[in-house]
Amino acid sequence: MLDLVKDLNGLTAAIAVAVGRTYRLTPLQVKCTYPVFRGEADDAEPVFVKVGTKEEWTRTRDLLQAIGDSGFFSRLVTEKPIDYGGHAVFVMEWKASRTVFPEDMNPQQIESFVSGCVKLGKELRRVAQGTAHPTAGTPEELYDDIVRYANRHPVTGNLLKQLVKIPEAERTYGKRPLAICHGDLHAKNFGFVGDEFVAVYDFDKLTEGLACGDLVNALMERFSCFHLSRAARMRLKDVTRRIVAAVPWSREELVIAANVIRLRFAARRIVKHPDAAWVGVDVWRRDRQIRRILDLLAASKEVKT
Repeated sequence: MLDLVKDLNGLTAAIAVAVGRTYRLTPLQVKCTYPVFRGEADDAEPVFVKVGTKEEWTRTRDLLQAIGDSGFFSRLVTEKPIDYGGHAVFVMEWKASRTVFPEDMNPQQIESFVSGCVKLGKELRRVAQGTAHPTAGTPEELYDDIVRYANRHPVTGNLLKQLVKIPEAERTYGKRPLAICHGDLHAKNFGFVGDEFVAVYDFDKLTEGLACGDLVNALMERFSCFHLSRAARMRLKDVTRRIVAAVPWSREELVIAANVIRLRFAARRIVKHPDAAWVGVDVWRRDRQIRRILDLLAASKEVKT
C-alpha cells in the first residue's frame, strides 16, 4: 500500500510539472493499494487523481478513447501517465457531482442509478471488446486456488472452503453470455447531480463478468461495510429491494454474480497473501456481511423467464 498521503507535496509537484497547474489534493480513498484524491485549483475545474500502474493507465486511456464523447465517462487530462516513484498518476476530469451511497438514494436516484448501470454495460460492451482488459478466472479455477491455500493452512483454509463453496447454480456461470464490466463500481467511483447519475470514474479494473455484475458489486460493497449503523442497514435493504425490482436481470443472475464476486474477493486475498494464515479469518469476516445481500437477492424477486 502506498502512503502518498504523507507525501502530498511530492505528488502535487509531479502533477504541476506535467499539467502546468498546481492542485490542492484532498484524499478520497487511502486505505487501499493505490490512493485516490480530489484535486482543486483556483483557476480550473477539479480533477480526479489516482496512482496506479502504467498498464492500468494504458487500459484506461484505450478504453476512454474508444468510448469517445459519450455520457458520463470522465476524460484523462494528460496524454501520457505521470511517473511518480515508478507508479503512474492518473489525472482525470472531475464532473461536478457528489457521492450518494445506495442507502441514501431516493426513488428518483434509484431509477437513474439502475438506468445508468444498464447504460454503462452497453457502452462497455460496445467498445471494450477491442481494448486490452484482464480476464477473471471461472468459479472453478478460483475455487482451485482456494483449495491449494487450504492445503497449506488447514484450520483457516477449511473454514474458507466451506464459506466459498460453489452452489450448483453458479456452475452455469461459464454457459451464460459474459459482458465487460467496470469491475470496481462503488459509491466513490460514481457521482450524482441532484437526482441524476452523471459520472463514472476509475476504469483500470475492467474484467469479464455477468452484465449485472457492476450493479451487484456496488450494493455488495455497502453491505460489507462494518461501520454502517443499524438504521443505515435497514435503509440499504429497502433500497436494494427497490433496485432489484427495477433491473432487467433475473434473481438467479443477480445471485450468481454476487457469488462470483464473493469468490473473486477470496481468491484475490489468497493470491496477494499466499502464506498468511489470517486470510481465512479476514474472508470469513467479510463473508458474514456479504451473505446479507445474497439472502436479500435470493428473496427479492421472481426469476424472469
